[in-house]
Amino acid sequence: MVYSYQVVKFQTISFVQGNHWSQSVGDKGILYKSLKDPFAKLIVQSANGSKKLYHVPKDRTVVVTNHTIHFLGELA
Repeated sequence: MVYSYQVVKFQTISFVQGNHWSQSVGDKGILYKSLKDPFAKLIVQSANGSKKLYHVPKDRTVVVTNHTIHFLGELA
């Protein structure tokens, strides 16, 4: 698996199987942490309407701020 840093402007986000994620609020925005081994799944619908499925490795954090999502992951 090759993970790379992703920055995506989004319209909607879906955290597949919500029990594979923890949520908190930080000074940079809303934080979601992947709890599933080896990865949790995330669906991002971008501003142009396209949907993409990403894998986010365990113990990595997804940061959501102002309709932009930042995370380390790979396109599934």
